[in-house]
Amino acid sequence: MDSTLFQSVMLGIIAFFGYMHSFMGSTMHNRPIIMAPLVGLLFGDLEKGIMIGATLELIWMGAFPIGASNPPDMVSGAIIGSAFAINSGQDIPTAVAFAVPIASLVLVFDNFMMTFYIPFLSSKADKSAEQGDFKGVERMHLLALLSTKGLYSILVGLGFYLGADSVTKILSSIPQFVTDGLNVATGLLPAIGFAMLAKMIMTKRLMPFFLLGFLITSYMRVSVLGSALFAVVIALLLNFSGLTGTKEDVANDNEF
Repeated sequence: MDSTLFQSVMLGIIAFFGYMHSFMGSTMHNRPIIMAPLVGLLFGDLEKGIMIGATLELIWMGAFPIGASNPPDMVSGAIIGSAFAINSGQDIPTAVAFAVPIASLVLVFDNFMMTFYIPFLSSKADKSAEQGDFKGVERMHLLALLSTKGLYSILVGLGFYLGADSVTKILSSIPQFVTDGLNVATGLLPAIGFAMLAKMIMTKRLMPFFLLGFLITSYMRVSVLGSALFAVVIALLLNFSGLTGTKEDVANDNEF
């Protein structure tokens, strides 16, 4: 087995591990901060994998599936983007330039599967439920999970195998002004992730805590980890003291 084929197979395995996070109760190990370092470990550059993962995590920090709305596929974007950048010796902006469009492309394919394939299996599960065949319902559930995630994992490995050499040549021929532009874009994209996250917490009940964390880190020179530990203590105090409010209070909370 040549090295490229071996790497492609391993990338497929890493992708399958990431996609199966929901099978274990949504452990969130599909995030770029986990996927990219695993790719870096595979290619012998863990440090760059961590750096790429941290950058991509900033971009997709507020990206979560809500109902039928799914964000770009972070697993494929993080893995292929990291793999191409590390394998070709390129920098972080290159990984971002590949990760975002790849994630968006796989999302289109995922939406296609959710529109046609999953409803077909759901109808089979409904028929099994009507007949009292609970094992049949379970089989359809497992088939939907394993077949879709397995297919996406194969696409990730195949995408790297078919495009590794060609992409390496293309990246080597990219003009300097394009690379400089990617550096600027890399600095701007994390702001989108922060904006998405901030939009979720800009409410009357949560805004004071957001400002408190900012003041602690900016004026008291407390590290991010220290601020997070303060937040845990405050959350525990509010919860145990019964000051978190009722479900109705949270539901009626208004955005600024």
